[in-house]
Amino acid sequence: MAYNLLKGKRGIITGALDSNSIAWKVAEKAHEEGATFVLTNAPIAMRMGEINALAEKTNSKIIPADATSVEELTNLFTQSQEILGGKIDFVLHSIGMSVNIRKKIAYPELNYDYYAKGVDVSAMSLHKMLSVAYKMDALNDHASVVALSYAAAQRTYPFYTDMADIKALLESIARSFGYHYGLTMQNLFHDGGYSTTGVSDLIMQKSGITEA
Repeated sequence: MAYNLLKGKRGIITGALDSNSIAWKVAEKAHEEGATFVLTNAPIAMRMGEINALAEKTNSKIIPADATSVEELTNLFTQSQEILGGKIDFVLHSIGMSVNIRKKIAYPELNYDYYAKGVDVSAMSLHKMLSVAYKMDALNDHASVVALSYAAAQRTYPFYTDMADIKALLESIARSFGYHYGLTMQNLFHDGGYSTTGVSDLIMQKSGITEA
């Protein structure tokens, strides 16, 4: 049941790849609640995913943008305001990538080129996005920005390797820009029910949790 909770609100939703994506589900619910928004993802990700189907379902425009490029982010915010007819009320940053994790490289042996790429894509992109919006005065009063984090930013999960550090940076960026903007800046994460500061592989196995 919809309640028009977002009626009249304009947004930018990043990172919707397919129906399994968190951003995809957010877009569906935002549309259901009356929001209008643009969808965006990196061009290479768009070729791999099904974003066109989501755009059709939610009556949304797609603006390709590499979130590591200030120039493309500037174009994203410029076009979004033109398409939506005003400043932006909400932004979902749902962007994350670690080559080290994909290649199963252990934390003590991280490839630093991969590490730097992960920082740029998964955390620095939030800073660039918000910096562009700040300089353009693109966000409405009382706008909200939501970024997706993980409990490993604050606790040790060995399988999360460099992304734990990267998510910690993401959270710091959100706090810092929250101060400068005076906005609601949220990092959403689920701690999995763990209350300890570290989880060993043995504990994970005993809990029936395996690496994805």
